[in-house]
Amino acid sequence: MRTISFLSIAFLLCGSVATLQAQTASIPKTEKTTAESKQVKAVKEQYFMDKYYEIKETYPSLNICYGTYAASSHTMKKYIERYNEIKAAYPKLSEVYGNYAGSEYTLEKFAERYYQIKDTYPTMAKHYGNYAGSKQTLEEFTKRFNQIKDSAPDLAEFYGQYAASNVTLEEFSSRYYGVKASNTGMKNCFGEYAGSDNKLAK
Repeated sequence: MRTISFLSIAFLLCGSVATLQAQTASIPKTEKTTAESKQVKAVKEQYFMDKYYEIKETYPSLNICYGTYAASSHTMKKYIERYNEIKAAYPKLSEVYGNYAGSEYTLEKFAERYYQIKDTYPTMAKHYGNYAGSKQTLEEFTKRFNQIKDSAPDLAEFYGQYAASNVTLEEFSSRYYGVKASNTGMKNCFGEYAGSDNKLAK
């Protein structure tokens, strides 16, 4: 009977374990990567109309919030949680509940931005929520606001939504007139759609 040294056995075992680890590690990693890719894709492919009708059917009384939800990146559950959060904390700011719920800011940061524009531009009350929920600095917001005001007086109702967005004026106008000409039944949310990153529909 041949004698095998402990050293030989150790080398064989180490080699086998290393091979097994390499094989098993690669499978879950691939599956995890595929799952993550699908999840990222699913998050990116949000459609404005789908979200609009989702909240309209679930919360018909929140008609002033349909557009801010449809334009947001939040799930409806997260959006409603945030809506209720600001409603409980700031009962007098009902006109901006939707702007906060659809934004990425904490409640404290949103309130800080809200009062920043309110204190600086008291005549822009209609647009406080647009600014507070946007990613624009106050300087950039007012610059964009004046740009659309000077260039597109026919879009006066949507100055704040354009100023809050990241799209060019040409893109905003194109998206606005495109959805306005379509038979979508979302006439109160044209501005939110025009300034959003979400596609209209599949």
